[in-house]
Amino acid sequence: MKFHWGTGIALFYSAFVLTILVVVFRSRAHDPVLVSKDYYALDLNYQAHLEKKQNAAALKTPVVARYDSEKSAFLLLFPAPAGKPSGKVKCFRASTTRDDRWFDIQTNEQGIMEIPAAQLSPGRWHLEADWTGEDGTPYFHEWVVVR
Repeated sequence: MKFHWGTGIALFYSAFVLTILVVVFRSRAHDPVLVSKDYYALDLNYQAHLEKKQNAAALKTPVVARYDSEKSAFLLLFPAPAGKPSGKVKCFRASTTRDDRWFDIQTNEQGIMEIPAAQLSPGRWHLEADWTGEDGTPYFHEWVVVR
């Protein structure tokens, strides 16, 4: 049996249609969510965000995020002169907004805040701390990995 050019074209178009169908069905399974629902308002207030970053850069001792394996928690070490900072820490993943977590900043006497790792599913998380203290209104962000 001889292989005709018409058979080759039919096979090519069939493979092309199958590939397109696979791509369409796989793309419908992915949930395309934005990192923030109010991205437009955040964009309008970006200058205030930059000023908060500058306030954080001006701190004598920066905020540090580290993982404590004994407590199985992430520790945010706020600067000592910050007093009792008030604000929120947002933990979010870029892949979905369903897992976003908000924590009120509650520090102990040493200025340490604990975020239990059990409340965060495994993966890469972005921590954002936006607070008001004696040092003004700094902003802190850090990538952490929960295993």
